[in-house]
Amino acid sequence: MPIRVLPVHLVNKIAAGEVIERPASIVKELVENSLDAGATRIEITIEDGGKKLICISDNGCGMDADDLSRAFVPHATSKLPSEDDLFNISTMGFRGEALASVGSISHAHIRTRRADSPDGGGFEVSASGQTVEEVRPCASAPGTTVTVRDLFFNTPARRKFLRTANTESAHVTEQISRLALPHPNVAFLYKHNGRKVHDLPACESTRQRIGDLFGDDLADTLINVPRRGDETSLAALIAPPSAARGSGKWQYFFLNGRYIRDRVLSHSLREAYRGLLDPRRWPVAFVFIEVPPADVDVNVHPSKIEVRFKNSQQIHGLILAGLRETLNQANLTPSATMAKPDILDELETDQSTAERQNSLRNAMADFFKSAPPPQPHLSFPENYPTGGGETPAPHQPTRESYPLPLDRSPEPQPTTSYEPPPAPPTSDTTSRAFQVHDSYIVSQCPDGLIIVDQHALHERVIYNELKARLACGSLTAQRMLIPQTLAVTPGEADLLAANEELLGSLGIEVASFGPDTIAIQQFPTLLAERGVHSVEFLREMIDTLSEDPAADAEQLIEGVLQVMACKAAIKAGQPLSRDEMESLIARAGEVDKASSCPHGRPTTLRLTLQDLEKQFKRT
Repeated sequence: MPIRVLPVHLVNKIAAGEVIERPASIVKELVENSLDAGATRIEITIEDGGKKLICISDNGCGMDADDLSRAFVPHATSKLPSEDDLFNISTMGFRGEALASVGSISHAHIRTRRADSPDGGGFEVSASGQTVEEVRPCASAPGTTVTVRDLFFNTPARRKFLRTANTESAHVTEQISRLALPHPNVAFLYKHNGRKVHDLPACESTRQRIGDLFGDDLADTLINVPRRGDETSLAALIAPPSAARGSGKWQYFFLNGRYIRDRVLSHSLREAYRGLLDPRRWPVAFVFIEVPPADVDVNVHPSKIEVRFKNSQQIHGLILAGLRETLNQANLTPSATMAKPDILDELETDQSTAERQNSLRNAMADFFKSAPPPQPHLSFPENYPTGGGETPAPHQPTRESYPLPLDRSPEPQPTTSYEPPPAPPTSDTTSRAFQVHDSYIVSQCPDGLIIVDQHALHERVIYNELKARLACGSLTAQRMLIPQTLAVTPGEADLLAANEELLGSLGIEVASFGPDTIAIQQFPTLLAERGVHSVEFLREMIDTLSEDPAADAEQLIEGVLQVMACKAAIKAGQPLSRDEMESLIARAGEVDKASSCPHGRPTTLRLTLQDLEKQFKRT
């Protein structure tokens, strides 16, 4: 087969495949151009998740006619004057691929005007597929506006891989967060389908920008890591261990103002929290690193999200030392918080005493009218299904059928020396059980002994129970007398709305309570009985749902049920009675995959008599 030179339009389509994965990729490239142009205000407008329309408008330096005529030419850029500058990159963009790639797979249009234009006029140009029109004069405000319509109109194979509008808009929202965080002095306005998602005013501090993006509740908890280092420097805002999340998406690393992902940086952050955090939790951190441009290669990948450090160990040590020192000096004792009685506060402010009493009386009456009848505590009847099937008959829990009565206080364990329990009947192989450090259950079995992680096993039992109940219908729930409120971002509110059916099946109902607040109206009975805080649980659930916006319903349910089971299960350090220990161990033989918890950790270790005899050198 002969070697051919590829036509320009095909080269551009190939380049577009590397640079443009989805609408969020275009937003990233165009906003970076606006930042490089010195813009102090950037407006982003999208429709249908960006598939129908993307419009980026800024008040930057603009372009003249000559510059605009080369805007859609491949590898044309104003940011790389010479070959030597390739190793001293100080701008967000530099490859000259973005606009050419965008024009090759959409209907693109640029309107621009320099602030110092002698005649006060601007220019415009359009590109569509292989066609780039001539530059023509037009009326324009100072700055640049780029409009992109019908993304992938001429590459249907690429277009069919785009997700729903909600999923694509979520990616755009995340991309804007990554661009706005390191540039608090720039104002951002973001709209989707005519609705304002973010209106971020220019501000002086990163903490304020974090509060505008993610809420003051998060921003107020952050601990400042003072700037340290000279040419290579570190500054950060990190959350205490008590504010850790169930997802790693709350870790933001910025290198010279550019969001990056790097394993070395992630490892340094993890190490800084070692010993302070549950290994299954993720610290929240906003880390800003400044490095001389010559000491880092940002040309590793077309998207510029991956970099190569000249001395990665130096960066690792700088982050580890800075964060660990700050954590060691900080007061990390969690503060007790009381639920905010928002509704009562409003009544206190706006109504007289008589009116307030009447409103409370009506609210309680409505609650008891709508509340479901009392439900039995979670129990484990012998014939309860482990998968689909008919709904089981009502079951009244007994001491034998339920390992952990949730409504009683833990029984104190004796502090005197241990006395072996009486010998059990030969048919009962699990009755000789006792607890070690209020966390592990040791029990005799026919060929030796088993050691059970009480939290892990109970978590597996509850997870299987929840899955079986969900297969038969929605989980039992109870309405909240005073709904609890949670501050959410517009993206998180959209995420909850998109998963309304899933939430309902789990027994969770939320409603809008203002522009950036939701109210939890209904909560699963199982979690309420175990004292699980509804706001904290929903926050972790949001993290779970947002980990993979493209996940299917089955994957989402899997992740959420894991969180529910973990929250409802007994904890390490919780004393158990003899009956509870025996009942829990007995359940291990009745549930699927009892050898591991839903997260994959082992629930049980077995030590045979032969193993013991070897250890005591009896063989």
